[in-house]
Amino acid sequence: MKLSNNDNKQYKHITLDNGLKVLLISDTSSEKSAVSLTINVGHFDDPVGRQGMAHFIEHMLFLGTEQYPIKGEFAQIVSQHGGNSNAWTGTEHTCYFFDCLADKLDMLIPRFADFFIAPSFEQSALLDERNAIDAEFNLKVKDDNRRIIQAHKETANPAHPFTKFSVGNHDTLGDKHGDIRNEVIQFFKQHYQAQWMTLVVAGPQPTNELEQQIHENFAAINGDANLPKPEIEVPFYRPQDLGLKLHIKPRKHLQKLIVSFAMPNIEELYRYKSLSFLAHLLGYEGEGSLYAILKKNGWINALSAGGGVNGSNFKDFNISFALTDLGIEFYEDIVEMLFEYISLINAKHHTLPALYADKKRLMELAFDNQEVNKLIDWVSNVSVNMHHYSEEYTLYGDYCMEHFNQTLHAELMSYLAPNNMRLVLIHPTATDEADAINKTAQWYNTPYQVVKINQQWLDALARINEPLTEMRLPNVNPYLSEENTLFDIESTTHAPTRLQERPGFAFWFKQDATFRVTKGHFYLEIDSEASILDHTSMALTRLFADLFMDSVAEQFYSAELAGLSYHLTSHQGGLTLHTAGLSASQLKLVSQLVEALQKQPISAARFAEYKKQLIRHWQNHNKNKPVSELFSILGAKLMPWNPTPNELAIALKNVCFNEFNAFRDSFFTSIHAKAFLHGNWQAQHAYATEQQLLCSFAKSEILEDLKKPLKTIKQRHVEHLENSHNEHAFVHYIQAPTSNVQDKIKIMAFNQLVSQHYFEKLRTEQQLGYLVGAGYAPFNTRAGIAFYVQSPNYHSEDLIKYHQLFLEEFVANIDTLDGAHWLDVKSSLKSQIAEKDKNLRLRSQRFWVAIGNDDHTFSMQAKLLEALNKLTFKELKCFIYQITKREFPSITLTIN
Repeated sequence: MKLSNNDNKQYKHITLDNGLKVLLISDTSSEKSAVSLTINVGHFDDPVGRQGMAHFIEHMLFLGTEQYPIKGEFAQIVSQHGGNSNAWTGTEHTCYFFDCLADKLDMLIPRFADFFIAPSFEQSALLDERNAIDAEFNLKVKDDNRRIIQAHKETANPAHPFTKFSVGNHDTLGDKHGDIRNEVIQFFKQHYQAQWMTLVVAGPQPTNELEQQIHENFAAINGDANLPKPEIEVPFYRPQDLGLKLHIKPRKHLQKLIVSFAMPNIEELYRYKSLSFLAHLLGYEGEGSLYAILKKNGWINALSAGGGVNGSNFKDFNISFALTDLGIEFYEDIVEMLFEYISLINAKHHTLPALYADKKRLMELAFDNQEVNKLIDWVSNVSVNMHHYSEEYTLYGDYCMEHFNQTLHAELMSYLAPNNMRLVLIHPTATDEADAINKTAQWYNTPYQVVKINQQWLDALARINEPLTEMRLPNVNPYLSEENTLFDIESTTHAPTRLQERPGFAFWFKQDATFRVTKGHFYLEIDSEASILDHTSMALTRLFADLFMDSVAEQFYSAELAGLSYHLTSHQGGLTLHTAGLSASQLKLVSQLVEALQKQPISAARFAEYKKQLIRHWQNHNKNKPVSELFSILGAKLMPWNPTPNELAIALKNVCFNEFNAFRDSFFTSIHAKAFLHGNWQAQHAYATEQQLLCSFAKSEILEDLKKPLKTIKQRHVEHLENSHNEHAFVHYIQAPTSNVQDKIKIMAFNQLVSQHYFEKLRTEQQLGYLVGAGYAPFNTRAGIAFYVQSPNYHSEDLIKYHQLFLEEFVANIDTLDGAHWLDVKSSLKSQIAEKDKNLRLRSQRFWVAIGNDDHTFSMQAKLLEALNKLTFKELKCFIYQITKREFPSITLTIN
């Protein structure tokens, strides 16, 4: 198996007699173990009369087995032992995964394996979980992505399994269709076959020890190694399904054009990445690109290529355009210019191997400089990849680019033809075209129209064979000119050091001596009083961040292609610039970006467009799920420099371009700056970067550090809202009594103790709604805990009653959680706090957060662990008694 140069793990592939394919991974540096099982079963396998069945079974497997019958016990035990568990159902695959403290794996493996051997499908659990499925459907019924996909389903070949209703609800899973339990058991027996499963088990244990556990626990899964998965024979589109134009009306203010080309699924395409290379060419954003020309015309705000639904026998290749108001009127011209750019790719075919070689080099660099991800996320990805890649390429398949395959490229280009095209127009006034068939999508009630594209126009598009003179393909990348050298280690200090002290400017540096990859991170925080004067200045700060990213996109697109990323974001009090990626050319990029912050031209036309888009975005926020709205209001109540989206939209509405320019100038007049450089650099690079920054801001007056204000909750506050949502919700927020470490750890321990019980009681048992939770929620470093429920059926006043009753019962029975359970909870929390940084990115983030919080000793982790070790159950119990009393200061927000 091909491995990355920095991969020291041990791997072993085995296949059990029942056909189960297994990858065992021994990683002695890991404190946790993780397991993922992916099965080649999804909603495509749903019986026509029981749509949503695969999704339903995914839920049911967590609710008890013959050997371990207690409903929800698996998730509780996993949580108790420092882990998480979850699953998802896709079109043709379903994935189950969990992680835990390594020494608990042998206890959890048998429970997990029993999911796939003898699930109980207990009758009352079936009925309860059907309610949960229905609540999940209702939660997303207004989600534009789902609404748009449903219109797509109804205009594809109705005989193809893609057209099935994937989520399910009371109607499709109801008893009126027959005995649901018998059908569930029959579906499980038919489809949950070992030969269609892949299993990944990773941890610090040796592979032979893991192998023994797999043989002991998974060999009993029913399977036939010689029985292949039946292939889908039905075509995704019939001839009459192509050449269509769909007009879809969204709930939110979306303006999008999708040009979609039908393709088959091409086996082993991953070895050449020919499709992603084609997407790279069409999605290019540099000078002379399709993006740059359309943006200059004022027709689009963004372009992406290569997305689209796909499956084992089909692939939609999409080019998506985020349209301006003007662009809606010129969508046909945009399509014509797309075909002119396609003709450029055909005309310049002789230059493609060199561009491919650039991309291949980047992929090799990315593979050899991989950073370790969270183990649970990584094993779930690998278990899916095992269904698509050969054993040799299990880990390398995502990066593999063997060579430029001219034959395959020519085949893909042949599919980019007008008669093989579908157009989708998504915007609020989309359903008013004459001669179109008006429809309303099933389940989601999406209004849409279908019309045949004019054949004469398609013929005219087919005749386009010359690009516009200003059109250009990418050049060989200038950011790849420098060699990615891994520098010798100069210092092994465990924490960043601050370079020469300067008032109002702090530059921190640390050379990475742990992960040893040719990568790095740079952070620059600029605080300005100009950004906090009022809601208008706060809105302008956010607008400036968006406009800056838009204005430099074309100039620095080559840097993105070279494995570098950059983001300018607003924070309370100012702006933060973050760059990341390969270290060789990153500091050159930093220098250029910092210069551009003050000098980059921003046009009046882009100001007007982005102002309009940002106001729409903020206004659309009210169409999000009610819980999100309540958390926005909560944040605004606690943090004065963080207004609600609605307040920002109102503040920005009457701002003109001159005011924006004046704000931009005033922003840099007086600032306070902090910077942090971390990664594959030496001290010389840090000092040079510091000097460049000092020169860049030499004209700025230096401010004292702006301290982000936080309101202390001093009394019980209850507030009710009404809006057009048909769902009901509440958020109950309890702030830690003080900001000290002891109260912080008590809130964290309370959350660890209560969150899974809260979910099991209000979501699994009482079925109040699909969105239910309790979570640790700090605001500006002050700890807190938030409880929330969103429900389609229960009014917020009833939800609050259930919530209060839960807290009262929890406190009354809290002594039952003492002893072994408390020790497990404490151990789990300790493992979370003490968890080592898995990669350079996470370590950089941790250091940067500490710098921002003035934790210049970088000791918060140690302080929390010390406080946790000293915390007794008796102290925690008294604390929970105190903060859960009804009269204790808190904020409760309800809606509907």
